[in-house]
Amino acid sequence: MSWDNVSDIKNIKIWTDYSDSTQGHLFVNDNHQLKVNVGISFSLKSGTTEGPTEDEVNSALSLIDNQDSGPLKYLTLSTEGKYTQVYDPNHVQSTPSQDSNSPEDGIYDFNFTYWLYSPTNINAECHSESVALRLAYNINNSDGTTTAIVKETSIRGNYYTKTYVSVLCYPAKLYGMENENRTSLMTVKTLVSNATYYNAHYDNSGDTSYSVAISIDDAYFKIFYLDGAKEPDTLSTLKPLYISFYSDSPMWDHVNNAFFPNIQCGEKNYTVTAAVRSNLSYDSYYQLFDVDIPINQKENQIIFTAVHTDVKRTGYNQACNHYQYLMAYDQFGNSMYIVIAFSNNDSYIKSVS
Repeated sequence: MSWDNVSDIKNIKIWTDYSDSTQGHLFVNDNHQLKVNVGISFSLKSGTTEGPTEDEVNSALSLIDNQDSGPLKYLTLSTEGKYTQVYDPNHVQSTPSQDSNSPEDGIYDFNFTYWLYSPTNINAECHSESVALRLAYNINNSDGTTTAIVKETSIRGNYYTKTYVSVLCYPAKLYGMENENRTSLMTVKTLVSNATYYNAHYDNSGDTSYSVAISIDDAYFKIFYLDGAKEPDTLSTLKPLYISFYSDSPMWDHVNNAFFPNIQCGEKNYTVTAAVRSNLSYDSYYQLFDVDIPINQKENQIIFTAVHTDVKRTGYNQACNHYQYLMAYDQFGNSMYIVIAFSNNDSYIKSVS
């Protein structure tokens, strides 16, 4: 077997992609994951050239607790998911690198990647844990017996190289309304100057469109994922979730509509088509006009659209204000349940939890 040709470990290391590669930082929220890199090389016995295969080395390696060489207590291996961004507790903004290669590439014969997370059911109190390496394999002896070889890089391990990473765990970040001692959301309403209005069924004027951006009121944390959001190319004509009106003369109504495109998070440019109405009944009688609204969605935003028009009175106005319930996540998998209900005073966010 190829393990029989191994005389010793030549190089071995475990590290993270954090600026201090001996550390990692995890939110205990059942979503956030930490990437752990492992590199290893072997010295072979004189006169041999064949060492273990990648699969054999992968099977022989395991992650252990650095303090007692036992199994990990508060961390669990998983496959790569959505929320893998490196968390910096100092909230230093990081720019994603276009070069995905690790600075350790080329040093080791074998490189492996592990994904760790800290489940809430085993780490409710957010204990931190240090992670070391264990290499275990068997070699064949000339008398037909086998010998188990175990080398551990932990503090109590039997290998002279001590390599480990300290994983610091944090409670899930909490989001809420202002004055709740939590990070809040903010709303910015912006005039859309290049909207296109057409298919008018009534005399109207003063047509005005807005984009309403909801974002986290913290430059470091981003709204990263919106549960159930549609892809941009699946947008169809939007129907209003909010209709209001008031009259200041026998002939004219001032009508407001609001819409939610349900687009995915991230920086995107797209156009939504909204059906502006005076009543939620969806026959053409209550259709005021259509409008194409270009949207410039920034990172960390959930976008709504709003339209105002002054329309020659229809006599069939019907106000409505349907709540919109959103489950969103920041880039580290911390969740926020957002309740939206539009109003004429621009107070849109009703609750965040």
